[in-house]
Amino acid sequence: METLQTERLILRDWKLNDVDDFYEYAKVDGVGEMAGWPHHQSIDESLRILKSFIDKGEVYAVVLKETNKVIGSLGIMNRSMDPDYPGKIHREIGYVLSKDYWGHGLMSEAVKEAIKYTFEKQHADVIWCGHFDINDRSRRVVEKCGFRFYKKGIYEAKLLGKSFDESCYLITKEEYLNQ
Repeated sequence: METLQTERLILRDWKLNDVDDFYEYAKVDGVGEMAGWPHHQSIDESLRILKSFIDKGEVYAVVLKETNKVIGSLGIMNRSMDPDYPGKIHREIGYVLSKDYWGHGLMSEAVKEAIKYTFEKQHADVIWCGHFDINDRSRRVVEKCGFRFYKKGIYEAKLLGKSFDESCYLITKEEYLNQ
């Protein structure tokens, strides 16, 4: 993956030595649960998941430039989400941010850069993003980044053993270019 930069952030490949920063935010109750996974119970669990990020190459480490600390993750996944856009190149963006950094506009900054990269470098036609309806912070990120509401759904969070009402959003390349 290409390294991306914003005013305050670097989005880069994960490294094994990021495990302490990853575990620090992933172990906090309420962080992973807003994305459909339970908070981490051990650094070994974080290391196992970190290795899967590295192997798949779809998830960026979100690094705060000021401290060079990993404070979150942002994935750009190759997914076809809906038959309404046949023959198009689809991507889905998902993200998690350390609770310590909520409310500072950092994830909106990261997602905007990811959108730019996905349309301009990966040549996507449609980008999807969603959030659980109980997650107002994520809803605000989606709205600030220019996504439009598409449909309601149910997300089966198998790792948590529960279902969540979710809202799905999208932005097309044409909409992005006309912003």
